[in-house]
Amino acid sequence: MPSCAGSWSHLSVRLKGRFDNGGSGRTIAAPPIMDILLKVLEWTAGLAALGWFIWWRLRRSEQTEGVFITKALVTGVLVFAMIRHVAPLALSGIGALVGVPLLAGMLIVLSILWRHEILGVVADPLGDMIDGGKEEIKPMPYYAQAEARRMAGDIPGAIAAVRAELEKFPQDFDGRMRLAALLAEHSEDLAGALVVIEDALQLKSLSAGQVAYALNTAADWHLKFARNSEAARQCVERITTLLPGTDAARNASQRLANFTSQEMLEREDNRQPIAIPEFERKLGLRRKKPAAPEKPDINAEERRLRDRLARHPGDWVAREELARLYVEQFEFFDRGVQELEVLISAPGQPQREVVRWLHQQADWHVKYRNDVEAGRATLRRVQERFPNSAAAERAAVAMLHLQPASGNTRKKPTAGETSPAAREEEL
Repeated sequence: MPSCAGSWSHLSVRLKGRFDNGGSGRTIAAPPIMDILLKVLEWTAGLAALGWFIWWRLRRSEQTEGVFITKALVTGVLVFAMIRHVAPLALSGIGALVGVPLLAGMLIVLSILWRHEILGVVADPLGDMIDGGKEEIKPMPYYAQAEARRMAGDIPGAIAAVRAELEKFPQDFDGRMRLAALLAEHSEDLAGALVVIEDALQLKSLSAGQVAYALNTAADWHLKFARNSEAARQCVERITTLLPGTDAARNASQRLANFTSQEMLEREDNRQPIAIPEFERKLGLRRKKPAAPEKPDINAEERRLRDRLARHPGDWVAREELARLYVEQFEFFDRGVQELEVLISAPGQPQREVVRWLHQQADWHVKYRNDVEAGRATLRRVQERFPNSAAAERAAVAMLHLQPASGNTRKKPTAGETSPAAREEEL
C-alpha cells in the first residue's frame, strides 16, 4: 500500500503542476470539449482520406497486393521514425547537422518508393483523356467481322461469326436478330429465322420495344417471303397480348386496323402489266377541251370509312379521314370536329398525335369559320394538356400567327352531292 500511495501522490503532483501555472495560484483551464472533438474529427478525416488514396492507387496500380502492402509498411516505419526521432533532432540546435540531412534522405527514399504513384496522380488524368484510362472495358459482342463477311457475300461465314459471338454472349438480343435476318433475307430460311426470333423472345430483361421489334419483323417476313397474311396478323396480335396498355400495343392495334389482307397480296402477285397507249400528238392545237376527270363519290367514301370504323373503332387513320371528309367536302363542320374530339379524348393517345389533331382543328376554325378566337382557344388546350413542353411553346407561337381568312372560303355543294341539310336528315 505504501507504493500505491506514493504513486497516487506523484500523479497528483504532476496534474497539479500541469494545471497550476508555476505555483502562481492561477489555474489553467482544461481544453474545451469542442477542441478535442475537432482533433478527433481531423484525425478521422485524415486517416479516411489516406485509406481512400491507398485503395484508389491499389485498384489502379499494376503491382501485386503484396508489393503494395510491403511499400505501405516500409512507409509507415519511415514516417514514424521521421516524426518521432528525426524531426525533433532536426529542430534541436546542433542536432540539425545530422537531423536535416537524415530527414532529406528519408524523404528522398519515400519519393523513390512511391514515384509511380506520385507521377500517376498528375499524369493519369491527362493520359485517361487520350487512352481511356485503365478501367476495364465491359465485355460485349462485336459483329464487325460478321458484317464485313455479309457485305462481301460470304453469308455462311457471316452466320458462323454471329453464332460464335452468341456462344460468348447468349443473352444478346441484337445478335439473335442479326442471325435471324441473315437466315431469312440472305439464306431463304424463314423457318430457321422464326425459330431464332422465338428464342430471342425467351431472353430475360427484354424491353417492350425489343419484343415489338421482333414480332413486327416476323410479321414483315411472313408477308414478304411466305406471303401469308394470317400468320403475319397473328404475330402483330401477340404484341397486343404480351404488352397490354403500352405504346407498342397501341401501334400494333393501328397496324391491325390497316393490315394487308390475303386478297391484297394475291392482287399484288397477279398484277397485270399496264399497256401505255400512244399519246396524242399536237394536243395543244386541239380546239375541243378534254373532259374533266370524274370527281370521286364522297358518299361512297363515307360509307367505306364508316365500315372500317365499324370493324376497328380505334382506327386513327379512318376516323381522321372521315373528319376531313365532313369538314372539307360535306361542310359538316361540327360533325367533323366531333370525330376529331373522339380521337383527342380517347385514353392513352400519343402526345404527338393529340397535338397534331388540335392544330388541325384550330386550322379548320380559321379556314372554314373565320373564327380566330375559337382557333386560339383550341391551341390553348395544347398548353393546358401539355404544360412546360415543346408542344406548348409551338402552340403559343401558332396563336400569334393566326389571322382571319380573307373572304369566305366555304364551298357550295356541286351537282351530284347531297346538300348538308339533306345529309343531316339522312344521318
